[in-house]
Amino acid sequence: MWPIPTSRSSSSATPCNTNALICLKNAPKLNPKNFHALTKLDENRAKCQLALKAGVFYDKISNMTIWGNHSTTMVPDFVNARILGFPATDVIRDRKWLEEQFTPQVQTRAVLSSRSGAGRQQHPRPCRWWTPSGRSPRPPLRATGSRSGVYTKGNTYGIDDDLIFSLPCRSKGDGDYEVVPGLIVDEYLRARIQKTEDELLAEKKCVSHLIGLENGYCDLPEGDTMLPGEQ
Repeated sequence: MWPIPTSRSSSSATPCNTNALICLKNAPKLNPKNFHALTKLDENRAKCQLALKAGVFYDKISNMTIWGNHSTTMVPDFVNARILGFPATDVIRDRKWLEEQFTPQVQTRAVLSSRSGAGRQQHPRPCRWWTPSGRSPRPPLRATGSRSGVYTKGNTYGIDDDLIFSLPCRSKGDGDYEVVPGLIVDEYLRARIQKTEDELLAEKKCVSHLIGLENGYCDLPEGDTMLPGEQ
């Protein structure tokens, strides 16, 4: 199935995080870092919403991270995002709008797109990375910040070590990447990151028979999760 060690897999079909984990667990000879769940479209929507609110062009939004699952529990991170180089919360001072309108709008639009097949739009440019030099190993990708659903082993944010979870990533310039450390995770973000992590852990239990685990059971929290085989 995997002819060469450098083979990479990118999942965009809902539930893309758990689908990527299933693939990873069934290809033990490959580096776990070669498996991704695509949340680029979610990032694009989040950046567009901030740009519209701030009255600037889309390309003035940077360091936009999506945390967690590609579902209604995903966390679009306005705390670490920047607008024109300034913290987004300094430019958009309406915290109520950020929490109660911006966040759910990004979350629910992502789900609608998954159901309609709009996720296919991610494939032409699947990954944009944080890069120290502003350059990516795959031109013309030059974004200053981004995210991808990646394997969580060794992450510094306290996320369970055996999930595919959308995190901020930075290219090393040689085809490899690292998770960006040191982002602010305030009380608001922590609570929502925990919720999306709990959902992914529940999905993992549901597919235990597909990833070599025993005693699995399906007890998903209320949300939009769609597992393999569901209609």
